[in-house]
Amino acid sequence: MKKLKLTYENEYKKVYTSEETNKKGEKIIIEVSKCFYDNTHKNSLPNLWKKYGYTDHLYNSVIWIDCEVTDKEGNARRKYEPTSKLSEDKKRMVINFDWMYEVSEENEEKVLNETIRRWKEAK
Repeated sequence: MKKLKLTYENEYKKVYTSEETNKKGEKIIIEVSKCFYDNTHKNSLPNLWKKYGYTDHLYNSVIWIDCEVTDKEGNARRKYEPTSKLSEDKKRMVINFDWMYEVSEENEEKVLNETIRRWKEAK
């Protein structure tokens, strides 16, 4: 596994960076965020996700991943984020509910490891 350095951390966010590159010559910055919701309001995002059938239970917290990948030419883009995916019509990014997890150490590690795996195995 490529070694990542924890470069920033607070109660709600961790940022990992790598000076190493993957096989495509890409460097990565991964931001892991912990989001907590007040579901007392009927229009909170988790209430709406459940109401419209995106989820089968009400989330009180969620782990989000944001990645910035820089290629050999210095171009930066978002890639390898398990918590997002391309929409069915391929016109925009949407939430990938298959990778939505409540905040916990175990779930944070699971989502972070998937992000690293996608980056490391990119061809």
